[in-house]
Amino acid sequence: MKISLAWLKEFVEVPVEPARFGQDVTNVGLAVETAETVGNDTIFELDVTTNRPDCLNHAGVAREVSAIYGKPLRAPEFELKESGRPAGDIFSISITDVDLCARYCGRYIEGVKIGPSPDWLKQRLEALGVRSINNVADVTNYVMLELGQPLHAFDADTLEGGQIVVRRANIDEKLTTLDGIERALNPSMLVIADAVRPVALAGIMGGQDTEISGKTKNVFLESATFTPLSIRKTARTLGLATEASYRFERGSDIEMARFACDRAAAMIQQLATGTIFKGVIDTYPAARKPIVVELRRPRIAAFLGSPVDDQIVERIFAKLGFRVNQVAGGWSVEVPAFRVDVSREEDLLEEIARHHGFDKFAPTLPAWSGFGSGLPRYSMEKSLRALLTGSGYSEICGLSLSDEKIEHRFRPDVIPERLTNPLTEDASVLRMSLLPSVLKAIQWNLNHGIRDLQFFELGKIYRKGSERRALILAATGFLREKTIHESAREFNFYDLKGDVEAILRSFGVDMTMERTGMPSSYHPGRSARHGDLVMMGELHPECTEPFKVRQRVYIAEFDIDAVLEHRERRQVQPIPRFPSIRRDFSLLLDRSTRFSDVKAAIESARIPELVEVGPFDRLETGSFPESRYSLAISVVYQSSERTLTDSEVEQFDQQILKLLGQRLGAQLRS
Repeated sequence: MKISLAWLKEFVEVPVEPARFGQDVTNVGLAVETAETVGNDTIFELDVTTNRPDCLNHAGVAREVSAIYGKPLRAPEFELKESGRPAGDIFSISITDVDLCARYCGRYIEGVKIGPSPDWLKQRLEALGVRSINNVADVTNYVMLELGQPLHAFDADTLEGGQIVVRRANIDEKLTTLDGIERALNPSMLVIADAVRPVALAGIMGGQDTEISGKTKNVFLESATFTPLSIRKTARTLGLATEASYRFERGSDIEMARFACDRAAAMIQQLATGTIFKGVIDTYPAARKPIVVELRRPRIAAFLGSPVDDQIVERIFAKLGFRVNQVAGGWSVEVPAFRVDVSREEDLLEEIARHHGFDKFAPTLPAWSGFGSGLPRYSMEKSLRALLTGSGYSEICGLSLSDEKIEHRFRPDVIPERLTNPLTEDASVLRMSLLPSVLKAIQWNLNHGIRDLQFFELGKIYRKGSERRALILAATGFLREKTIHESAREFNFYDLKGDVEAILRSFGVDMTMERTGMPSSYHPGRSARHGDLVMMGELHPECTEPFKVRQRVYIAEFDIDAVLEHRERRQVQPIPRFPSIRRDFSLLLDRSTRFSDVKAAIESARIPELVEVGPFDRLETGSFPESRYSLAISVVYQSSERTLTDSEVEQFDQQILKLLGQRLGAQLRS
């Protein structure tokens, strides 16, 4: 926002040099980005935050300057000469969507003479980066920069039926705006229409058919208040940003609409002659109810760190345009219409801090109120991260927003959670899987020459109406580089399986893998799953090809919420008082028999004292038929009540061997 110091001085006395002035307004939150000398004037570029639309004009900044230096604020003076018939006899105004337009004011001016603006007006506008058009259009821009109220002037003779209707656009309706572009409208957009057609995009830009030209004789002047969200959506949809939309998007002063209309009409009469018909046509369906906020005196010291004298508090609010009344324990403060950012006590405290001076509050720490506590499952996730980093994985953090097409490539059967108003096409849904972000990270590293990678990400995934915590492991390239002592070795399926087993084991889950029900994104012969807890394996080359990844990628996807729930259900057992007994068996099995089959057969014996079964050796060839292989397993027996006897253990062994023989045709290897 550009501000002219010379123009500002017409509203308030500035008793300091421009350099000091820049520092002072910066200290109250209107940061000066640049200052440029133009003739006898200084033009300041202010960084006005989005919550302060009241400072997007000279009068609003002057109000802040008045509070800084304690100088009186002067309102613009003008003489409004009305004559002739009431304006309401010429035009009528109706608002059909009061939720999008809270107030609409209009004036009718007859017999204007369109021409160039005087030099002083041209110079003032051009110094602030506004191009001079003609005397009437320049007045609307001048008043906007002066008071912050955008206005629009129509050639009244081009408006059909003597009507102004503020309504939503009809389906397939079109409007050619002042920039010469025909724009397709829809019912979400608010337009200004006459009796026949739309003539302006409300709060954004007028129509070409009704613009002020050299032939214009009569002017209808508009000054209105529109809902910020409506203007923002329309401007974004059409890709059309204007000085008017910039202000309306942030919120305008509903009480300024009529005053600005009168100010602009008086200036048009002064610069373009003409007759101002009597009265403002003011359609104001529901008058604004003032916002009153209670400010407690003890809250100042508690919130800001030290008390502030009552006279200083009241002077600050009076200079800023607030009405203040003392009540028991503090003040009742009525918020002016132009301060759309103030609605609660903390906002009032911020005003005191800004204008009293942040440097006047001693630095203090809040009183200690005890230690905080971690979020649920924080400690478990912390130990999980430690386990993974210790296993060689590096953590990455991907974006939650994703491209719907990419997401459906990996989860075609899942309904996504779509954004109502996405900023870009490739960020239109919340991610349904961690897989795309991991593949993008791998792609980026490969493009930068880093080919040996181990990643993990722990974050949320979203499905329609729900969200879950998920964990993904990803690895590609070499696990071990070649050295003088050993050869290089690529990361493989069994490395991934070992890492997955370590994670599940740390949460008390015994892994049993199955190959059914795997998504098509995994290689059918090199993937497996453990129920709904984890899917793991090599990605199918068709899935990695779009990311230009041409080396094997191994992935494990965990439903970490389900894994943690399993941990929470696990019961802790006391350390046994009695010794365990281990027995080893070397079995001859058919080559189609897996260890999981052996384990299931042993556990079916339902021996209460059996606490562990595991393999420790495997021979593919030897003094046995080629159709068989040798698998060495160990079983561990232990009782929590007594020491087991040799005869009991021998009985258990025979029971197990008998079951293995009957179910799997297993034999003890001699």
